[in-house]
Amino acid sequence: MKFRRGLLWCGAAGSGLFILIFLINDVVKPDYDPVRDAVSEAGIGSGGWLQIANFIVSGLLITASSVAISQVVNRWTGVLVGLVGVGLALAGVFVSDPVPTDDATWHGMIHNVVGSISSAALVAACFVAARWQATPLWRRYSIVVGVAMPLTFVVATGATETLGIWQRLTNVIGWTWLIVLALRAMRASAASEGDHGRPFDVISVPEGAAPRS
Repeated sequence: MKFRRGLLWCGAAGSGLFILIFLINDVVKPDYDPVRDAVSEAGIGSGGWLQIANFIVSGLLITASSVAISQVVNRWTGVLVGLVGVGLALAGVFVSDPVPTDDATWHGMIHNVVGSISSAALVAACFVAARWQATPLWRRYSIVVGVAMPLTFVVATGATETLGIWQRLTNVIGWTWLIVLALRAMRASAASEGDHGRPFDVISVPEGAAPRS
């Protein structure tokens, strides 16, 4: 179905858009250091609307794709990708506090909670989807991403002077996997539609012969 493929394109576009916009922010946002500052901190202060919009739009696109992923991949991968998208969108609604901060705000705490849920859901989706049409390459890739994301995140929390680099690496690893998942699901959906393009398979049966059961 074209609608299903459109939803999957939403997932690929949303993931790619998230990476693109935070890289643009790294260049254009004043008084912002991408080596040290977290991606979420781009939503604070002057020009913060760009990263806020990035969270919300990318999150909604990824959430939309989860409907098709549930149908093409499996239900639980779709649910987890939906959590990724919803958490991302909410992270835009509730703006981050500076990192680190001694004066946490209520919206900063909510941002951290929904962001953590989104990240955890993405890691879980890697392991669940690793078993879907599991070629050795896909299985290894999904497991490596599922392991690498938490590891780079832990490094980021301990490396305060280079937190931004490690967090961006985490994001690029995770969102690239989402793009590959969406593209792989599109290919599987197209193949499935091709198999069912004809309502019936016509089998020639010799006259007088009984059809096979």
